[in-house]
Amino acid sequence: MGDLASSLVPVKHRRAFEDIVVQIENAIHDGELKVGDKLPPERELAEIFRVSRASVREALRVLEAFGVLTARRGTGSDSGLIVSAHNDSPLSGLLRLYASLLQLPLIDLLDVREALEMLSARRASEQCSAEDIFRLRGIIQSMRDSRSPEGFLTLDTEFHVVLARASGNSVAPLIMSALRDAIARQMLAAFQALEESGNWRAERALLIREHAHLLDAVESRDPDAAAGAFQQHIRDFYQRVFVERGTSAEESSGTPE
Repeated sequence: MGDLASSLVPVKHRRAFEDIVVQIENAIHDGELKVGDKLPPERELAEIFRVSRASVREALRVLEAFGVLTARRGTGSDSGLIVSAHNDSPLSGLLRLYASLLQLPLIDLLDVREALEMLSARRASEQCSAEDIFRLRGIIQSMRDSRSPEGFLTLDTEFHVVLARASGNSVAPLIMSALRDAIARQMLAAFQALEESGNWRAERALLIREHAHLLDAVESRDPDAAAGAFQQHIRDFYQRVFVERGTSAEESSGTPE
Protein backbone atom coordinates (compact mmCIF):
# COMPACT_ATOMS: atom_id res chain seq x y z
CA MET A 1 0.00 0.00 0.00
CA GLY A 2 3.03 2.28 0.03
CA ASP A 3 2.57 3.35 -3.59
CA LEU A 4 -1.06 4.18 -2.96
CA ALA A 5 -0.30 6.33 0.08
CA SER A 6 2.28 8.31 -1.89
CA SER A 7 -0.20 9.03 -4.69
CA LEU A 8 -2.91 10.41 -2.39
CA VAL A 9 -2.75 14.07 -1.41
CA PRO A 10 -4.43 16.27 1.20
CA VAL A 11 -7.92 17.34 0.22
CA LYS A 12 -8.16 20.95 -1.00
CA HIS A 13 -11.23 21.26 -3.20
CA ARG A 14 -14.88 20.13 -3.30
CA ARG A 15 -16.53 18.72 -0.27
CA ALA A 16 -13.99 16.51 1.41
CA PHE A 17 -15.73 13.20 0.81
CA GLU A 18 -16.16 13.97 -2.92
CA ASP A 19 -12.44 14.60 -3.33
CA ILE A 20 -11.68 11.32 -1.55
CA VAL A 21 -14.01 9.45 -3.91
CA VAL A 22 -12.32 11.02 -6.95
CA GLN A 23 -8.82 10.18 -5.68
CA ILE A 24 -9.70 6.55 -5.01
CA GLU A 25 -11.37 6.35 -8.43
CA ASN A 26 -8.18 7.69 -10.01
CA ALA A 27 -6.07 5.19 -8.07
CA ILE A 28 -8.20 2.36 -9.50
CA HIS A 29 -7.99 3.81 -13.01
CA ASP A 30 -4.19 4.11 -12.77
CA GLY A 31 -3.81 0.56 -11.49
CA GLU A 32 -2.61 1.55 -8.02
CA LEU A 33 -5.68 -0.19 -6.60
CA LYS A 34 -6.89 -3.48 -8.07
CA VAL A 35 -9.72 -5.89 -7.36
CA GLY A 36 -8.91 -7.68 -4.11
CA ASP A 37 -6.72 -4.92 -2.67
CA LYS A 38 -7.52 -3.77 0.85
CA LEU A 39 -7.73 -0.08 1.70
CA PRO A 40 -5.78 1.33 4.65
CA PRO A 41 -7.74 1.69 7.91
CA GLU A 42 -10.08 4.65 8.26
CA ARG A 43 -7.76 6.42 10.70
CA GLU A 44 -4.79 6.13 8.35
CA LEU A 45 -6.82 7.42 5.40
CA ALA A 46 -7.92 10.42 7.48
CA GLU A 47 -4.27 11.22 8.17
CA ILE A 48 -3.29 10.84 4.51
CA PHE A 49 -6.11 13.06 3.26
CA ARG A 50 -5.85 15.41 6.25
CA VAL A 51 -9.58 15.34 6.81
CA SER A 52 -11.85 14.12 9.57
CA ARG A 53 -12.65 10.45 9.92
CA ALA A 54 -16.30 11.40 9.31
CA SER A 55 -15.39 12.61 5.80
CA VAL A 56 -13.47 9.41 5.09
CA ARG A 57 -16.40 7.37 6.38
CA GLU A 58 -18.84 9.19 4.11
CA ALA A 59 -16.64 8.65 1.05
CA LEU A 60 -16.25 4.96 1.82
CA ARG A 61 -20.00 4.58 2.17
CA VAL A 62 -20.51 6.14 -1.26
CA LEU A 63 -17.97 3.75 -2.80
CA GLU A 64 -19.64 0.80 -1.08
CA ALA A 65 -23.01 1.90 -2.46
CA PHE A 66 -21.50 2.01 -5.96
CA GLY A 67 -20.16 -1.52 -5.51
CA VAL A 68 -16.55 -0.37 -5.72
CA LEU A 69 -15.76 -1.47 -2.18
CA THR A 70 -16.94 -4.42 -0.13
CA ALA A 71 -16.64 -4.76 3.62
CA ARG A 72 -14.84 -7.96 4.64
CA ARG A 73 -16.01 -9.03 8.05
CA GLY A 74 -13.67 -10.49 10.62
CA THR A 75 -10.85 -9.40 12.86
CA GLY A 76 -7.24 -8.45 12.35
CA SER A 77 -5.61 -8.29 8.94
CA ASP A 78 -8.44 -10.13 7.19
CA SER A 79 -11.04 -7.46 7.92
CA GLY A 80 -11.52 -4.12 6.19
CA LEU A 81 -12.72 -2.65 2.91
CA ILE A 82 -11.75 -4.52 -0.24
CA VAL A 83 -11.80 -3.25 -3.82
CA SER A 84 -14.45 -5.32 -5.52
CA ALA A 85 -16.20 -5.81 -8.85
CA HIS A 86 -19.68 -7.20 -8.32
CA ASN A 87 -21.46 -9.06 -11.09
CA ASP A 88 -24.58 -7.08 -10.17
CA SER A 89 -23.78 -3.59 -11.36
CA PRO A 90 -24.96 -0.64 -9.23
CA LEU A 91 -25.83 0.91 -12.60
CA SER A 92 -29.18 -0.90 -12.35
CA GLY A 93 -30.15 0.83 -9.15
CA LEU A 94 -28.96 4.21 -10.41
CA LEU A 95 -30.84 4.01 -13.70
CA ARG A 96 -33.99 2.81 -11.96
CA LEU A 97 -33.77 5.70 -9.50
CA TYR A 98 -33.12 8.35 -12.16
CA ALA A 99 -35.86 6.94 -14.39
CA SER A 100 -38.28 7.56 -11.54
CA LEU A 101 -36.89 10.93 -10.47
CA LEU A 102 -36.76 12.34 -14.01
CA GLN A 103 -40.01 10.65 -15.06
CA LEU A 104 -38.35 9.12 -18.12
CA PRO A 105 -40.91 7.93 -20.68
CA LEU A 106 -41.13 4.17 -20.94
CA ILE A 107 -40.91 4.33 -24.72
CA ASP A 108 -37.50 6.06 -24.47
CA LEU A 109 -36.12 3.24 -22.34
CA LEU A 110 -37.54 0.68 -24.75
CA ASP A 111 -35.98 2.46 -27.74
CA VAL A 112 -32.54 2.12 -26.15
CA ARG A 113 -33.25 -1.46 -25.18
CA GLU A 114 -34.26 -2.28 -28.77
CA ALA A 115 -30.97 -0.95 -30.12
CA LEU A 116 -28.97 -2.87 -27.52
CA GLU A 117 -30.94 -6.08 -28.12
CA MET A 118 -30.21 -5.87 -31.84
CA LEU A 119 -26.50 -5.33 -31.23
CA SER A 120 -26.36 -8.21 -28.77
CA ALA A 121 -28.29 -10.54 -31.07
CA ARG A 122 -26.11 -9.70 -34.04
CA ARG A 123 -22.88 -10.29 -32.13
CA ALA A 124 -24.17 -13.40 -30.33
CA SER A 125 -25.23 -15.00 -33.61
CA GLU A 126 -21.66 -14.59 -34.83
CA GLN A 127 -19.79 -15.90 -31.82
CA CYS A 128 -21.96 -17.48 -29.12
CA SER A 129 -20.73 -20.83 -27.84
CA ALA A 130 -22.51 -24.15 -27.49
CA GLU A 131 -22.53 -23.48 -23.75
CA ASP A 132 -24.33 -20.16 -24.32
CA ILE A 133 -26.97 -21.89 -26.44
CA PHE A 134 -27.39 -24.64 -23.84
CA ARG A 135 -27.90 -22.08 -21.08
CA LEU A 136 -30.39 -20.04 -23.09
CA ARG A 137 -32.31 -23.19 -23.96
CA GLY A 138 -32.40 -24.12 -20.29
CA ILE A 139 -33.85 -20.70 -19.41
CA ILE A 140 -36.63 -21.20 -21.97
CA GLN A 141 -37.42 -24.58 -20.42
CA SER A 142 -37.61 -22.94 -17.01
CA MET A 143 -39.99 -20.36 -18.50
CA ARG A 144 -42.22 -23.24 -19.59
CA ASP A 145 -42.20 -24.57 -16.04
CA SER A 146 -42.83 -21.16 -14.46
CA ARG A 147 -46.40 -20.17 -13.69
CA SER A 148 -46.27 -16.93 -11.72
CA PRO A 149 -45.74 -13.55 -13.44
CA GLU A 150 -42.95 -12.76 -10.95
CA GLY A 151 -40.97 -15.92 -11.64
CA PHE A 152 -41.53 -15.63 -15.38
CA LEU A 153 -40.29 -12.04 -15.42
CA THR A 154 -37.08 -13.05 -13.62
CA LEU A 155 -36.40 -15.74 -16.22
CA ASP A 156 -37.28 -13.40 -19.10
CA THR A 157 -34.73 -10.89 -17.77
CA GLU A 158 -32.12 -13.61 -17.34
CA PHE A 159 -32.58 -14.71 -20.97
CA HIS A 160 -31.86 -11.24 -22.34
CA VAL A 161 -28.92 -10.56 -20.00
CA VAL A 162 -27.33 -13.93 -20.84
CA LEU A 163 -27.81 -13.18 -24.55
CA ALA A 164 -26.11 -9.80 -24.06
CA ARG A 165 -23.23 -11.54 -22.29
CA ALA A 166 -22.95 -14.03 -25.18
CA SER A 167 -22.40 -11.09 -27.51
CA GLY A 168 -18.87 -10.78 -26.16
CA ASN A 169 -19.33 -7.07 -25.44
CA SER A 170 -18.47 -6.54 -21.77
CA VAL A 171 -20.65 -3.41 -21.47
CA ALA A 172 -23.79 -4.88 -23.06
CA PRO A 173 -24.89 -7.10 -20.12
CA LEU A 174 -24.39 -4.27 -17.64
CA ILE A 175 -26.59 -1.87 -19.59
CA MET A 176 -29.11 -4.59 -20.46
CA SER A 177 -29.49 -5.51 -16.81
CA ALA A 178 -29.92 -1.84 -15.88
CA LEU A 179 -32.52 -1.26 -18.58
CA ARG A 180 -34.47 -4.35 -17.59
CA ASP A 181 -34.45 -3.30 -13.95
CA ALA A 182 -35.61 0.20 -14.89
CA ILE A 183 -38.76 -1.15 -16.56
CA ALA A 184 -39.31 -4.16 -14.28
CA ARG A 185 -42.12 -2.55 -12.29
CA GLN A 186 -44.10 -1.71 -15.42
CA MET A 187 -43.58 -5.18 -16.87
CA LEU A 188 -44.65 -6.89 -13.67
CA ALA A 189 -47.69 -4.62 -13.39
CA ALA A 190 -48.63 -5.50 -16.97
CA PHE A 191 -48.19 -9.24 -16.35
CA GLN A 192 -50.27 -9.07 -13.18
CA ALA A 193 -53.01 -7.16 -15.01
CA LEU A 194 -53.04 -9.90 -17.63
CA GLU A 195 -53.33 -12.49 -14.88
CA GLU A 196 -56.26 -10.66 -13.28
CA SER A 197 -58.03 -10.40 -16.63
CA GLY A 198 -57.51 -14.07 -17.40
CA ASN A 199 -55.14 -13.40 -20.33
CA TRP A 200 -51.86 -14.28 -18.64
CA ARG A 201 -51.77 -17.93 -19.75
CA ALA A 202 -52.09 -16.99 -23.43
CA GLU A 203 -49.50 -14.20 -23.15
CA ARG A 204 -47.10 -16.51 -21.31
CA ALA A 205 -47.41 -19.17 -24.03
CA LEU A 206 -46.82 -16.57 -26.73
CA LEU A 207 -43.73 -15.21 -24.97
CA ILE A 208 -42.29 -18.70 -24.65
CA ARG A 209 -42.78 -19.30 -28.39
CA GLU A 210 -41.22 -15.92 -29.17
CA HIS A 211 -38.14 -16.64 -27.04
CA ALA A 212 -37.72 -20.03 -28.69
CA HIS A 213 -37.87 -18.26 -32.05
CA LEU A 214 -35.30 -15.71 -30.87
CA LEU A 215 -32.91 -18.49 -29.89
CA ASP A 216 -33.44 -20.21 -33.25
CA ALA A 217 -32.55 -16.92 -34.96
CA VAL A 218 -29.31 -16.68 -32.96
CA GLU A 219 -28.47 -20.32 -33.69
CA SER A 220 -28.97 -19.72 -37.41
CA ARG A 221 -25.73 -17.70 -37.38
CA ASP A 222 -27.41 -15.07 -39.53
CA PRO A 223 -26.67 -11.70 -37.82
CA ASP A 224 -29.30 -9.76 -39.78
CA ALA A 225 -32.01 -12.33 -39.10
CA ALA A 226 -31.16 -12.44 -35.41
CA ALA A 227 -31.16 -8.64 -35.06
CA GLY A 228 -34.46 -8.40 -36.95
CA ALA A 229 -36.09 -11.06 -34.78
CA PHE A 230 -35.17 -9.22 -31.57
CA GLN A 231 -36.30 -5.88 -32.97
CA GLN A 232 -39.68 -7.35 -33.89
CA HIS A 233 -40.00 -9.04 -30.50
CA ILE A 234 -39.47 -5.77 -28.59
CA ARG A 235 -41.88 -3.82 -30.77
CA ASP A 236 -44.58 -6.49 -30.72
CA PHE A 237 -44.26 -6.90 -26.96
CA TYR A 238 -44.61 -3.17 -26.33
CA GLN A 239 -47.60 -2.86 -28.65
CA ARG A 240 -49.34 -5.94 -27.29
CA VAL A 241 -48.65 -5.65 -23.57
CA PHE A 242 -48.49 -1.90 -23.00
CA VAL A 243 -50.31 -0.05 -25.76
CA GLU A 244 -53.20 -2.46 -26.27
CA ARG A 245 -53.88 -2.62 -22.54
CA GLY A 246 -54.15 1.16 -22.44
CA THR A 247 -50.66 2.24 -21.30
CA SER A 248 -49.63 5.43 -23.07
CA ALA A 249 -46.42 5.47 -25.07
CA GLU A 250 -45.52 8.62 -23.16
CA GLU A 251 -46.10 7.09 -19.75
CA SER A 252 -43.23 7.76 -17.42
CA SER A 253 -41.19 4.89 -16.09
CA GLY A 254 -41.66 6.41 -12.66
CA THR A 255 -45.45 6.12 -12.63
CA PRO A 256 -46.46 2.61 -13.67
CA GLU A 257 -50.10 1.54 -13.73
